[in-house]
Amino acid sequence: MAWLPADTQPPAALDALFAGVVAAWEVQWFVGAAAQAPRLRRGGGSGWRCNVAGLAIGTAPDTALRIGARIVGVSAEARDGVDRAVLEAVAEPCLLDLRARLIAVAGGDDGFVAAAGADWVATLGDGLAFGLSDALFAALVRRVLPAVALPRLGSGAPALAAIPVAVGAAVGRAAMRLADLRALEVGDVVVLDRALSDPVPIELDGRPSPRGRVRIVPAEPIPSLQIVDVAA
Repeated sequence: MAWLPADTQPPAALDALFAGVVAAWEVQWFVGAAAQAPRLRRGGGSGWRCNVAGLAIGTAPDTALRIGARIVGVSAEARDGVDRAVLEAVAEPCLLDLRARLIAVAGGDDGFVAAAGADWVATLGDGLAFGLSDALFAALVRRVLPAVALPRLGSGAPALAAIPVAVGAAVGRAAMRLADLRALEVGDVVVLDRALSDPVPIELDGRPSPRGRVRIVPAEPIPSLQIVDVAA
């Protein structure tokens, strides 16, 4: 089952790519007005052979006969026996040339094997068609569509500037027994593990941050934190 959306439409650039291939092939092999430009549509048809890239070639039982008749400018009706064999032999290099041109555009190799069908099909008349798998269709669409120029992202600093952040610092720590903690009274002094002159790490929203260190500076009416080292 096809994995592309059911309403997927081939871009004009992809149809134009194959139209150019088919037009050049027709000029090489046929005299007179060119056939209608092929247009890719959802799959169908029969008699398919597909290569590893997902390129498929579809033919009807009398395709070679009709192509040979177009090359030499005769009717294909009521041709049998020697006439049929001659026209089919004339058509063989023409059909091989078309296959080579399609491979040059779509990729893969000449190792075509029988296939149930193709996800995308373009008919060329005379029972001749080519097709693409969904994967090959998507790859070719990416190739033919112009690259999209993404807008350059600006700095996020202005947008982040107004976000409030809680800033704090631990001036020091002390370890004591539970009995000593319960014995503390107003006026007692607890010795911390850091001097007032030592820088202390800053915390942002309660999380330790390596972006700076602080020290306590006496100020009125409450103490303040003065930044002394900010990481780049």
